[in-house]
Amino acid sequence: MSATPVPPPAPVRRERLPTSRLWWFTGPVMVLLLGVILLTAVKPVPYRALLPGSARSVGPLVTIKPVKGGPVPPKEDPHDSPLFVTVSVRTPTGLEALWRMRDKSVEIVPAEVITGGQSQKQNTQFNLQLMTDSKDKAKKVAMERAGYEVKVTPTGAVVTDLDPDLPVAEKIHPGDTIVEADGKPVTTTADVKTAIQAHRPGDTIVLKVEPFDGTPARTETVKISENPQKKGTPLLGVSLEDRPKYDFPLDVQIDSGQVGGPSAGLAFTLAILDRLTPGKLTGPEPVAVTGTIELDGTVGPVGGVVQKTEAAVREGAKLFIVPDDEYADAKRAARGRLEVRKVSNLDEALAVLRSVGGTPVVTKAD
Repeated sequence: MSATPVPPPAPVRRERLPTSRLWWFTGPVMVLLLGVILLTAVKPVPYRALLPGSARSVGPLVTIKPVKGGPVPPKEDPHDSPLFVTVSVRTPTGLEALWRMRDKSVEIVPAEVITGGQSQKQNTQFNLQLMTDSKDKAKKVAMERAGYEVKVTPTGAVVTDLDPDLPVAEKIHPGDTIVEADGKPVTTTADVKTAIQAHRPGDTIVLKVEPFDGTPARTETVKISENPQKKGTPLLGVSLEDRPKYDFPLDVQIDSGQVGGPSAGLAFTLAILDRLTPGKLTGPEPVAVTGTIELDGTVGPVGGVVQKTEAAVREGAKLFIVPDDEYADAKRAARGRLEVRKVSNLDEALAVLRSVGGTPVVTKAD
């Protein structure tokens, strides 16, 4: 018997969604998504791009004149060193941020890291104030190292930082100077600490502050918090330092333009000292310098050292002097293109400069 052939299965008819109906469903979604992508690409994002800035010689920016009744400054021509280096900060678009992330000398950080929660205007003013303070510290340290006497009188307690999560952040800003606490004059940080200790957590303290931008003084009532590490102990939540009034024997001016921040302190100190003493402090080769300077000659970290290293390389510096804490980052960023040396104070910086041919410091007393 022959097998009966089995007919092939009948084709299954599938319903196809009309093209027009498919487009009306997905089209608006795709257009909206594309619009969001394009908007993000061209719109500034809440981040900051840190780029290599400039490397300028400080010497020509320094002007020294006599003060009435004071000593006559030496007639020393400015040299082309040391170089103070900067970081360029800009607000990138989304596309620019993604593009710049490919560059190892560029860093993309949240805006709050740079502004500290301040408005752009407040942050700019605060950094210019930090620059002014840095210049004053540099003048004092350099003049005293050169053998001059500088009288200092404290005139208040400057708020250098604060806890953004505590009530004080609602009333006080970095850069404000406390001049009264509960109606009593404040000249030093110790005065503020004494006023705080007279209260209990939950109390309020009345502070008179002078803003960093030069606007009139204001009075603020601030709630005192509790120290989380010491139960029952009052805590305001601010970092303070004395605001000094200097009596300089010489009129020293440094034209830093619109550059802000304290990171050129060591470079300014060396440049002023170079002008006040014989010879060339930095030796025959271009030397870049970064680091803050404190009144005791201590050199502190600055931030942005990767970008500053690149700026120093581009300017042709042969040596880069940096704070201890940032040596590893600067060394890595240099990639052998210039020598990097670390210091923790002014004396160590002077020793480094002597080792590369700089003139030893000779003071008035020597």
